[in-house]
Amino acid sequence: MLIESEKKHQNVIRRFFKWLRYRGSKTAAYDKKIVLMIVGLWVISSISIIIGGLGTPSGFGMVIDLVVYLTLHTVVFLTVTFLGGFLLSLLYIPLPRLLLAALGYSSALTYYILSEANLGALFSGVITAVWMGVALCLGFILVAIFHKVWSTPKKLILIMFPLSYILLIFLWAPTIDYDSVTPTFSEKSYITPLAVPNPADQGDYSFKSFSYGNGEDKQRDTFNEDVDIVSNSVDASQFINEWKDYREFFWGFDETALPLNGRVWMPEGEGTFPLVLIVHGNHSMEYFSDSGYGYLGELLASRGYIAVSVDQNFLNYSNWTGIPNEDMSLRAWILMQHLLEIKRFNETVNNPFFEKVDLQRVSLIGHSRGGQAVAMVADYERWFSEDESVEGMAAIDVKSVIAVAPTDTQVDDMRAEPANVSYLTLHGARDGDVHNYHGDRQYSRVMIPNDSDLFKAGVYIAEANHSQFNTDWGRMDMRLPGGLFLNRQQLMPAAEQREVAKVYISAFLETTLNGNDQYKPLFKDVRYGREWLPNTQYVTRYEDASFYPLVNYNESNNKTVLSQYIIAEGIGFESWEIESAVNRAGNTKRSKGMVFEWDDNAHYVMSLDDSLRETLSEHDFESMIVSMANMDRDLDENSHDFSQVPRVEVEFMTSDGISTRVDMEQFKSIQPSIFTQYTIHPWFDEIMREGKYEEAVEPVFQNYELPLDAFYEQAPELKLEDVTTITLYFSEGPGKLMMDNIGFNESE
Repeated sequence: MLIESEKKHQNVIRRFFKWLRYRGSKTAAYDKKIVLMIVGLWVISSISIIIGGLGTPSGFGMVIDLVVYLTLHTVVFLTVTFLGGFLLSLLYIPLPRLLLAALGYSSALTYYILSEANLGALFSGVITAVWMGVALCLGFILVAIFHKVWSTPKKLILIMFPLSYILLIFLWAPTIDYDSVTPTFSEKSYITPLAVPNPADQGDYSFKSFSYGNGEDKQRDTFNEDVDIVSNSVDASQFINEWKDYREFFWGFDETALPLNGRVWMPEGEGTFPLVLIVHGNHSMEYFSDSGYGYLGELLASRGYIAVSVDQNFLNYSNWTGIPNEDMSLRAWILMQHLLEIKRFNETVNNPFFEKVDLQRVSLIGHSRGGQAVAMVADYERWFSEDESVEGMAAIDVKSVIAVAPTDTQVDDMRAEPANVSYLTLHGARDGDVHNYHGDRQYSRVMIPNDSDLFKAGVYIAEANHSQFNTDWGRMDMRLPGGLFLNRQQLMPAAEQREVAKVYISAFLETTLNGNDQYKPLFKDVRYGREWLPNTQYVTRYEDASFYPLVNYNESNNKTVLSQYIIAEGIGFESWEIESAVNRAGNTKRSKGMVFEWDDNAHYVMSLDDSLRETLSEHDFESMIVSMANMDRDLDENSHDFSQVPRVEVEFMTSDGISTRVDMEQFKSIQPSIFTQYTIHPWFDEIMREGKYEEAVEPVFQNYELPLDAFYEQAPELKLEDVTTITLYFSEGPGKLMMDNIGFNESE
């Protein structure tokens, strides 16, 4: 009986395995005529792997990366296809089983690559579906081409639709919304360009370039065997909780021995030279960033500055290890260690830096996270007052700071508030990385002391993006695959964007380090640089110690009682309220302003009391400054013409009835908003990266300067101290503006 039971059991097992073999033989029963469609899926999913691999470097080199990724992909593709097809055969699915398995794997792979790039679930799903459509169409075309029975005319007819789909996907160029800007430079401008040398031209100094580093860099000979000056390493373990094994393997050091590496461009000649440090931001760790500012280093050295591009690549993000914690504090701290190391070089005989550096004339330039780091260094005691390793910073005078498309995150619940420095920020309206104008927020926190020659300025550039300020970062503001979906049609050429940087950075350094005031008007009004700059739309702000604020909305929540000296009244507005300025993400900036909205005509009256007018009499003012941002993004798109801009006139009225009114357009028209479509399709702006790009506009403040002579020409007997009311007339609505500052500039 037992033997008979065992025989039955063995028969069951044999029948089961026989069934498995039979089902296995039927796995490809529905795929035999369309096997080339599976080849199409492999080709398209291999392209996905290549794109994902380029965005996920291992550090071993692009060729090695792609060979490894493609080999692993092919093995997994074949394994999943056959196992998946076999499983579907076991389930008696009467469909092309291998094709379905290959499609499932290819879809999952593509979706994973997109979602790992943080592009959003919906967006990743849509792109995966479209891409798999390309794969199936390619496969069908291969089937048709190699079919042995179909005639050539039949093949051509059958491949017409799938080929059209593929061509549509690869060649389709949708219309870009908001594809134009309003150029700032026009023939009717009353500004005469500066008749001084272009600050972006090469200077008269010959220069040499070299590097310093610890001589042990595994990745770059420049900081290894070819290094010219051996520098110290620094222990940053106070900032880093974990330095992962791969990061240590890649770089050859851990957090206790971070190198001080720098690329140097030094003028040749006698005497000391100002020092300018340039520091990059966060980019893929394996794609180095520090050589991307060579165009600035060469320019500045030729003009008499010692320029150093600081290497902080080892602090950057890697797909394999993430980013070190407290990296913002660390970036600022490392930058200070470079300053102290150069101070040591300057005191060391037989060192190329020996007695060459003027440490009382230092400027810092930072891009992206580097832009936040330089602002933190200018305010370093806020974070590092008890850090003995930076005590030597007291002997180094940082005169100015340049933040290029900076981040502005909180560090220990604080943000930098640089004082006793001049400040410049540059930012592109097409910035797909730091898409909010954080430099504007930094600008608002920079305090300009009275009776100083310091100033602050902001330049918002319509057609500039994030990456083109660095020659190593290309034109994409996101790593692959995300960068493929960014709109690059609206970008100015890279050379033009870097020309803007060269003009403004060089002019700023001439002004702040060399005391050359002939370039200062460029920061007050970009039109003074018309002969040097690309003709795009610029939005600029400027403030120095000569500015006398008449109204400060940050200090008032009462829209009618602005201060004990000024009473305000709005007439004819749909609304007029004090509000916080917000960026694209809806986060508040530091500034508050008065927001005016009107349909046709309205006016805003500020009445000045006697004590304020007496104070005004003690000053010698030359112009009136009004800072405003266009808020037309909030108007009804269906009823508003966004090419139309409001008109503003300013009227002075004295107690004696003398009245004079000046049209602001006489000096500068109200600027229309700069609209940006970040992605290649308007709908993608709403769904890509969870809606990061859905807001096309950020209101940006523009300074409008009205010379007081324009008022005096109409009424020569007018005296500012006799003015009892200042009225702003708003017309050509509907319109919406936010007024941030209103005041006067002293005569120089």
